[in-house]
Amino acid sequence: MGCPAETAFEATGDMRTIHTSAKLFPDNIAWHAKWLLIGITLLAILFRIWGINFGLPYLYHPDEPVYVAIAQNVFRTADLSPHFFNYPSLFFYINALAYIPYYLAGKLVGVFHSPTNIPAPTVLTMGVGQITMPTTFLLGRILTATFGSAAVALVFLSGRQLTNNAAIGLLAALMMAISPTNVDNSRFITPDTFVVFFVMLSFWGSVQVFQRGETWHYIVAGIASGLVASTKYNGALVVLSMVSAHFLRCGLKGFKERRLYLALALSATAFFLTTPFALLDFWKFLSDLHYEAQHYSTGHAGMEGKTLSWYLAYLWGVEGPVALLAALEILRGIYVRSKQTFLLSIFPLVYFMFISSLVVRNARTLLPLTPFLFLLASSLLVNLLGQTSIQRSKKLPIFAIGVLILVSLTLPFLQTLEDTIQLTTVDSRETARIWIAHNLPNGARIAIESYAPYVDPQRFSVQGFLRMIEHTPEWYITNGFEYLVFSQGMFGRFYLKPAPTSYIAGGKFGPSDPHGYPNEVAQYEDLFRAFVLVKTFTDGEFEVRIYHVTG
Repeated sequence: MGCPAETAFEATGDMRTIHTSAKLFPDNIAWHAKWLLIGITLLAILFRIWGINFGLPYLYHPDEPVYVAIAQNVFRTADLSPHFFNYPSLFFYINALAYIPYYLAGKLVGVFHSPTNIPAPTVLTMGVGQITMPTTFLLGRILTATFGSAAVALVFLSGRQLTNNAAIGLLAALMMAISPTNVDNSRFITPDTFVVFFVMLSFWGSVQVFQRGETWHYIVAGIASGLVASTKYNGALVVLSMVSAHFLRCGLKGFKERRLYLALALSATAFFLTTPFALLDFWKFLSDLHYEAQHYSTGHAGMEGKTLSWYLAYLWGVEGPVALLAALEILRGIYVRSKQTFLLSIFPLVYFMFISSLVVRNARTLLPLTPFLFLLASSLLVNLLGQTSIQRSKKLPIFAIGVLILVSLTLPFLQTLEDTIQLTTVDSRETARIWIAHNLPNGARIAIESYAPYVDPQRFSVQGFLRMIEHTPEWYITNGFEYLVFSQGMFGRFYLKPAPTSYIAGGKFGPSDPHGYPNEVAQYEDLFRAFVLVKTFTDGEFEVRIYHVTG
């Protein structure tokens, strides 16, 4: 009983793809591919660790301190409940496990005597914090970079296995290695890069199901799909790849194949084993899940509206022409009835339709489908190059395809360089922090909003607010505030002027509609007019304003 295994040639349904590309690359490509993959992986690691200590000991990312505190609490107390289910638990467990060797090494050299010696981050408001031991954040960021780099290797393995062409896998892995979106998110202690890793592990298992269909392939694909869902709920759609792989190989008789149901059961089991309090604290889990779903369905200031056009513009402006090339490969696959293209396309198409239906949009939500865009684009480019190379008299098409490959690599590479340089450049949060420390009187009562400079609470009476417009000018006067510190990372999202590209700066915001936030703009203008501007900082293309409160 069961579906017969098929070879890569039989399963693809696209014989021309295999034969033309086989002529283009020599038989010893596997030996070269190994070293090329090592080089690409090293490039991925280099980009992801370059600037990985950004900001430290100050904390600019709005989410990192929250996630670190949760992981530290799991490690310190051995309480496996994160008491937070906006995201599943696997990401927190992985980070908590990383504290075991970190703590043991610290104890060995006398830095730690008990787990409570590991300091928690101090947070004044969103995007404004400090950590007294920066290595606690470097630990988590290096862990993320490791998963991000490993995902690059999985892209190669999946592409080579699916197409029987190492060149497609290598080109896709190179695109992944230098991708601005992937590099940027591989430096943050967030679950997004972990999702990409488990998505690609699940897809690799699905490719094995598609081509060979042995029991252990179903086990890998099923467990990995569950781990995706246990890292971020929206990633659960990757199970479509596994189901599609099964039916592409088995046809309708696949309904009678028990291993599919085994894989689905293992997927659910893996989820609940790694997010156990989805059952053990069900009502809290349901409440947090509902909150997160409502958040993405209702809006987030500066990251809302015109979702489909925003994602398309983002891909074109940041990742280059890969999305267009991927779309063309999907059309080509439909034309030649390629099973492999269908398998490669099902998850990113459904996932893209899903996230485009939401109100909130951001780069990290787009992240899980990017490896598939790279694989599809690489498949198109390599096969076009292989087909045109056969006709040696036609030099122009080969040259044009070569230029297209170069452009597809150069534009993201330059964007990644620009983003990395910006990340490592001192901006107004640092220069304003130093200026405040040297120029404002000790004990001054200071209000700050999200993404503002860190103001030392040991020297000043400081209070953080999500937005300064939470209160009127009269309220600040009545409550004895002397200075207000405004940040472009917060107020800038309501104005036409866009914020910097770095997310940690509150960037990739900017209003969806320049007239979309008239009330917020009017409230900020009331505050700006009510008080005296003391100093404006614009270092690193990031604006910080300091106002003196006069009664």
